[in-house]
Amino acid sequence: MDAAEQLVPIDTEPLPWAEICARYPNQFVCLVEVEPVELRGPEIRAARVVGHGLTRRAAFDPIRDRREQYSPWSVRFTGECTKPLRRPTLVLDDEALKFFFP
Repeated sequence: MDAAEQLVPIDTEPLPWAEICARYPNQFVCLVEVEPVELRGPEIRAARVVGHGLTRRAAFDPIRDRREQYSPWSVRFTGECTKPLRRPTLVLDDEALKFFFP
């Protein structure tokens, strides 16, 4: 399926996040008109899907040339993340502690 075939019509309605996960299991989805659960929160109550695929790029490709029309947009994964989260390593030795507690 090419990107043009995957583009949804503008008149589609927003779907609840649970429905998006059910329709596109373990896929990346490109979302517009995102309605968060809490203001500036990461959880999604509802959104319109404008692209989907097995990679971030595949989900975003349908709107690549129409970013302004669909701004703002977000790409999310509907499955469970199996990779460990990347977290910075911070070592607080005696020398570093001098900056916090002189």
